Amino acid sequence: MRNLVLSLLLFPIVVLGQNSTVFQVWNEIGVGYKLDKKQSLAFDLTTRHGAGGVQTFFPQISYKYKLNKYIRPSLDYRYIGSRTEEGNFTYQHRLNVNVQTNYDLDRLQLGLRARYQFTTNRLAANYEPEFGEAFRIKPSIVYDIKKSVLLPQASMEFFTGPMDGQQGYHLNRIRWSIGLGFDWDGPHTLELAYLYDQRINSPGSLNRAILNFSYGYSIREVKSSKNQSPRKAPGRYL
Repeated sequence: MRNLVLSLLLFPIVVLGQNSTVFQVWNEIGVGYKLDKKQSLAFDLTTRHGAGGVQTFFPQISYKYKLNKYIRPSLDYRYIGSRTEEGNFTYQHRLNVNVQTNYDLDRLQLGLRARYQFTTNRLAANYEPEFGEAFRIKPSIVYDIKKSVLLPQASMEFFTGPMDGQQGYHLNRIRWSIGLGFDWDGPHTLELAYLYDQRINSPGSLNRAILNFSYGYSIREVKSSKNQSPRKAPGRYL
C-alpha cells in the first residue's frame, strides 16, 4: 500500500517535471439532506485559490438517486465565476450529468464515475476543459482500514473535450488524486487530498499541484450500521 501511494504521488511529477506547474489550494464546504433512503439533495460552495487570490468559485446544487446497490445517478447545477488573465471574472452556468458505480471487494471499494458536462459559455476565450463541454471518466479506489476512521483513497480522472480547429473529442487533461477520508459516526465528513492536474495537448498551459480540503454536513441521516453504509468515493471536488 505504501509503495502504491508513493507511486501515485510521484508519477505525474516525474513524468511532467519539465512542464511549468502552479500551486493552488481548493476548499469545499457543503450540506446535504437525505429525502429518503434513495434520494438526497446537496448544496456545496467551492473556492480555488492561487498566487493572485481566488481564481475560481462556484456554488453547486445536486440531486442524487440510489438506483440500486451499485449505481447512483446524479444531476448538478453550477454557477461558475472564473478569473481571466486580465484579472476580471467571467460567469457561466454548467450542468453535470453523472453516473457513479461502486463495487465492494473485501475492504476495498472500487468506483467509476462517468460525467457529461455542458456549459453556456464553452466558446469563451479562456475555455477550459474543466469548465466547458466535456466527457469525464474517473476510476477510484478506497481502502477501509480495520478499526480506524481513516479511509485512504486514490483516483485518476480523464477529461475529453473539443479542441480549437479539431473535430471531435480529445483527451486534454488527467487529474491524479491521493488523499484521506475520515469515516466518523454522525453527520460530519472530512477529506484531505493532494491533486496533480496534468494538461494534455495544450501548448503553453500550466499544470497544477493542488491541496484540497473538503467538509460536509448531513442535516438528516438515514440510520444504518457502519458496515452497511457505502464508503465515499474519493473527491467531493468535482
